[in-house]
Amino acid sequence: MRPIMSLFLLGSVLFAGAACEKNKEPRTEVKSSVKSTSADGAKTTTTTEAVRVGSTLAGTTETTSDTAHGKVKSETETVVGTVTTYKPNKEIEILTGDNTKHDFTLDQKDSRVEVAAEVTVGTKVQLTQEKDSEGRKLIRVVVEPNH
Repeated sequence: MRPIMSLFLLGSVLFAGAACEKNKEPRTEVKSSVKSTSADGAKTTTTTEAVRVGSTLAGTTETTSDTAHGKVKSETETVVGTVTTYKPNKEIEILTGDNTKHDFTLDQKDSRVEVAAEVTVGTKVQLTQEKDSEGRKLIRVVVEPNH
């Protein structure tokens, strides 16, 4: 009788554990690289990496161009997630669906920052940070519409 009871308890625990498993959000990863040459001979390479988990996103796009005037590089980072920390004109932290926290400093030299007035802790936002060849940054934070 004891082995049957033990087997029953083990089966119950395994079933309960499976029933408690958290549903995982769909995850999509994208990596791409595109190279092109314009009619004037300028060569451009664009590389994109992005991870989407549920309705959140973290991605980076880098573009490098060799032109007659020299090399030009730009980088754009986009994060869609929930604000976990926000200190106006100082810092913002955004949590994405893979439980990664993305920190951004809002008071850096050579940076321009535009944050929607509605942004608070708990708000779902889209942050875009653009960086040019000289290191200047533009950071925009807008509220994501509800899905």
